[in-house]
Amino acid sequence: MTNERVRAVGGYTMRILGVLAIVVGVLGIVSSLAQGNLVGIILGVVFIVGGAFLLKRSGAAATPRPRSTH
Repeated sequence: MTNERVRAVGGYTMRILGVLAIVVGVLGIVSSLAQGNLVGIILGVVFIVGGAFLLKRSGAAATPRPRSTH
């Protein structure tokens, strides 16, 4: 029982961190495009990829749709 609770808290934490990383990455890319900073664009892409990885590992996208029986 405790293991399930720890997994749930860890999953929610990973989801929050993943969303925050994606938001920071998008904001970093937008601000770097305005300034023409290539390093900032690359860091923004790294943040977005890392955030997507965290979201995938958290199980956020692992809930398949139920199939229709018709």
